[in-house]
Amino acid sequence: MLLRRLQLRNHRNYAHLDLEPSPGVNVFIGANGQGKTNLLEAVAMLALSASPRARRDVEVVGPVAPATRIEAEVESRGTVVELAIALSVEGERAKRSIDVDGARRRAFDLPGHFRVTLFWPDDLGLVKAGPELRRRFLNQMLVQVEPGYARALAGLKRVLEQRNSLLKRMAAGEASGDVLEAWDEELIRIGGEVSAARARAVRELQPEAARVHAEIASGERLEIEYLGPPADLAEAVHNSLSEDLRRGATSIGPHRDDVKVLLDGREARAYGSQGQQRTAVVSLKLAEAAIVARRTGERPVLLLDDVLSELDGERRAALLRQVAGEGQVIITSVEAGPFPPELISNSRVWRVAGGEIAACG
Repeated sequence: MLLRRLQLRNHRNYAHLDLEPSPGVNVFIGANGQGKTNLLEAVAMLALSASPRARRDVEVVGPVAPATRIEAEVESRGTVVELAIALSVEGERAKRSIDVDGARRRAFDLPGHFRVTLFWPDDLGLVKAGPELRRRFLNQMLVQVEPGYARALAGLKRVLEQRNSLLKRMAAGEASGDVLEAWDEELIRIGGEVSAARARAVRELQPEAARVHAEIASGERLEIEYLGPPADLAEAVHNSLSEDLRRGATSIGPHRDDVKVLLDGREARAYGSQGQQRTAVVSLKLAEAAIVARRTGERPVLLLDDVLSELDGERRAALLRQVAGEGQVIITSVEAGPFPPELISNSRVWRVAGGEIAACG
């Protein structure tokens, strides 16, 4: 999988960018706040259809005009595909349109045309924060490799919205429970699909993440465990009705899933140092890239934002050996110092400043 060309128009602090990255390792160097993370965000949007960073689409629109556009040429198995995402501001929201080779597509049809594995500092929440980020991690991988998963996620969101609305009206005496059974059936059907896909993904990730982590962290043991809904989801949903009515929300389902992360048998969230937690997250991300490659036959583009900070020299060197061996890599850093001279000499190096990018040398 290759990103051959990227064009940005008014994306955050990029008024205009036309970039042709190398098919190997690309190192983007610049001070904080110059646009390195914004660049990775734009590339990730081409794979995921939406920003993995912004809560609202309007946040990515720059100051030049009430619209933004991301265009790219990507290559998969020798075939070049043109992708485009356009956002136009309408009031407090942004209207999104997506094109693949000039044909309009829906958001859940885009994932799969281009695949990435993304790490940035916020991903430390995979270990340190609550379960939402761990569910998002699985979702972002699965929409790219699991047929129908993006559609199932969209369906799950709709079911939860409708069921929760009905629960509130029932609790207020404004609706009967006649329709609830239909939404329960949808929750059980779609929820079962989503949770089963996540459980399979964690089983695949576990051995690969453990292998990568042991190599980077000198034998330290990483384990992950999927915490999904009860085995009998139908019975659990039925038994939760009184609690759901009290809360006005659905208490059982894949929106409550979690993944436990352990280091040497202890919860990484409570016992891991900053360096250990960062290594665990990077290991999960590299395992994700390996699973995507295994399922699709192509390695995804690796997007690594400030990945080397808070790692000691030994872990940095081991990590760079892992990522530099194959495929296209886009990696950012405040300075070139953390990179071994031999990696820099074999990479395309770019300087980022004020929303502009220039090749070095």
